Amino acid sequence: MKKKKTPKKEKMPEFAFKEFTPEEDRVYAEAVTRFREAVGAGKTLRQAFESYTVADKELEKFIQADFLKIMIAERHFSGKDPLDKIAKDLGVPADLVKDTYGRMLQEVGVSAASQFGKEFGDLNPHAPKTSD
Repeated sequence: MKKKKTPKKEKMPEFAFKEFTPEEDRVYAEAVTRFREAVGAGKTLRQAFESYTVADKELEKFIQADFLKIMIAERHFSGKDPLDKIAKDLGVPADLVKDTYGRMLQEVGVSAASQFGKEFGDLNPHAPKTSD
C-alpha cells in the first residue's frame, strides 16, 4: 500500500511594514496629500503620481503602492464602491485594483494572525496540527 503524500504546510507570507525616518514620514505625508488633491481634482492615478515626484525612487514606489491601497480602503471598504468603478475612476486596469485588494486582505490576515499569536500564543498545545 502506497503512503499518501501529505502536502507540506504552507507558511504564511511574511510582511515587513516599513519604519519611516522622520524625513521619510514628512515626504510620505506630503506625497499622499498631493496625490489625494490630484485625484480629488479628477486626475487619473498616473497623472496624480506624475504631479509630485519623490527623490528617493524606492520610497516613491512604496508611497504610490500605498496610496492605491488607501484609495481602495476609503472607496471600497468605507464608500462601498465596486472595485471596477474604482479602477475606472482612477484610470487603471481593474486587474491592478483587484490584485492590490487581494494583497491587502492577505496583509490584514497575516497581521491579525501575528497579533493573535502575540496575545494568546498557542491556545491548545496538545491539539493535533491541521493544515488548514
